[in-house]
Amino acid sequence: MPTTTHGSRYRRAAIAVLVAVALVASATGVVAAQETRAGGSVVVDEGETVDGIQTIGGTVVVRGTVDGDLQALSGSVVIEQSGHVTGDVQATAGSVTVLGTVDGSLEASAGSVSIGESAVIDGDVRLAAGDFRMAGTVNGSVEAGVDNLRLTATAVIAGDLRYSRNADFAREDGATVGGEVTAVRGLSPEVGFGGFSLPDPGPLNVVFGIYWALVTLLLGAILLAAFPRFTSELAGEVSTNPLRAGGVGLVGLIGVPIALVLIAITIVGIPLTVLGFMAWGLAVFVSIPLGEYAVGSWALSHVDIDSRWAALVVGVVGVATLSRIPVVGWVIEFAVFLLGFGALLWVLYRGFRRRHGDDETDSSVPAPDAEGSAATQ
Repeated sequence: MPTTTHGSRYRRAAIAVLVAVALVASATGVVAAQETRAGGSVVVDEGETVDGIQTIGGTVVVRGTVDGDLQALSGSVVIEQSGHVTGDVQATAGSVTVLGTVDGSLEASAGSVSIGESAVIDGDVRLAAGDFRMAGTVNGSVEAGVDNLRLTATAVIAGDLRYSRNADFAREDGATVGGEVTAVRGLSPEVGFGGFSLPDPGPLNVVFGIYWALVTLLLGAILLAAFPRFTSELAGEVSTNPLRAGGVGLVGLIGVPIALVLIAITIVGIPLTVLGFMAWGLAVFVSIPLGEYAVGSWALSHVDIDSRWAALVVGVVGVATLSRIPVVGWVIEFAVFLLGFGALLWVLYRGFRRRHGDDETDSSVPAPDAEGSAATQ
């Protein structure tokens, strides 16, 4: 029966996505076991001492002592007033806040960086950020590729201060800089998808980049194996209607959260909003490998190579390589994501219409063969 077939297909899709997410989480756990900590919230409580931290994802909060380096690729990093890092801090995050003591240097790539009044950093500070507020003490020099820079009255820099010439710079009376203050041409934050990146990525960023590419390959492979017809239909949508896919992706990325917030205005709508945001977040997550697979499939179609697995590899590796290009790299990465996200939403919508008999004549959808795989495009 058509309804049963579609229902079974959507159930298989849901199971495939859940299994994929579980396996990706397990992969993160393997890294956590090999390193110090990873995933979720990493909290070093006051009075606790750990031997260095390397973490991917979540939030990092240090109230105790990190005996060694703190290296993080996460949503936020906070070193509280009681926190103490005996080594260097290297962070790529949405926000970085230092209120405690860092014996080494601070390298940060973030949307915002704040060095509080109680903070003491013995080494240098080098960062790329949107906003940088400094009220504490740096016993070395500061190099800031930022859009906005503010030195409060309590700020102390023992060495030089170098900042972006185009930055909005505010220096309050009382702020102390022991060396030279120089506005530097070309010292600008390199904006990337989801944040900022340092002009010269260190080994940690390279490792994280390779790790993320492998995770994307794993997730994409699971989706391709578990649901071949759906992924083939999605790739066909990107290939034949890229403008529609990108437009739907942009509207979905902005419009869905707004709609869910409006639904939450009513008490009855709160549970629906929570479930909606969970589904929306999951769709965003799986759209990354799906978009890269679709672009890889489109690229290989121009050289007459018909292999879904090769398309996945070409898409993931290609996007990972192109995303390293200064200035335009993040545009490419974001565009590929929008294509995948929009195609995902459109194919789901079209499948919903077919299921209810509203789109039975859509000739753009390939018919499944006996095994449920995609027909030849």
